[in-house]
Amino acid sequence: MWLFDVFAWLYNLSPFTGALLMWFAVLVATASLTMRFESNRGKLWGFVVSASGAVIILLYLESLNLDDDGKALKAVVSNLVVMTLGGLGSGLLAVAISQGPDEAEDTQARTFIRERLLNIFEYAFFFIGACAFVLFVTSLLPALLQKPVATEHEIASLLVVFLGAGLGYAIAAGPRRLKNWEQLGAGMLVVLLLFLLPVYVQGLLGLWNGARTAVLSFHAVAVLALAWTVWRQRINARDAK
Repeated sequence: MWLFDVFAWLYNLSPFTGALLMWFAVLVATASLTMRFESNRGKLWGFVVSASGAVIILLYLESLNLDDDGKALKAVVSNLVVMTLGGLGSGLLAVAISQGPDEAEDTQARTFIRERLLNIFEYAFFFIGACAFVLFVTSLLPALLQKPVATEHEIASLLVVFLGAGLGYAIAAGPRRLKNWEQLGAGMLVVLLLFLLPVYVQGLLGLWNGARTAVLSFHAVAVLALAWTVWRQRINARDAK
């Protein structure tokens, strides 16, 4: 038990311990992917993990309640995350683009994007877009009645997420639109999703303080509905075979 006590003491020693642990985990995961898959696919996955990890860590840092000294240290940690993970992701993406895949890698990547990745993006954009639309209406109506539960900026953020998710869903749901551009299109969808997630969280935080129970209940129902839809589609696809 003393090891757990030492770890707890070290973890509570600084409010940034959790962010640094996540930073280290993302670095290890990125390095593992690039070493495990030495092809361009590994570099692209390393870029996705590195960029996604940086966004998650920065959102975590923004959620911390800090004094003035803590805010100064937060700026240092944020710069560390951006320079290391952001630089690492940009480097991996640049190498993958400059080298270019061979014919076998290109065929494999296009097949994976068409058969798997676009379906994931389709579910993700539909889920985020539907949630953002419901929360947008939920926050707009009280504002029109002069009883706002969120600021105008947060309401606008939800609208931006809804429109952006609609664009992403329209692209992902029509694979023919990406014919001969699958890899570039998948990269653009990743960038769009990484842009929408922090904006969605920002709008969500505006409703969190005033309607926490409603937000939790709605997302729980939405997750269950999405899981049911995915399960039914898999059952139907298996029966069709």
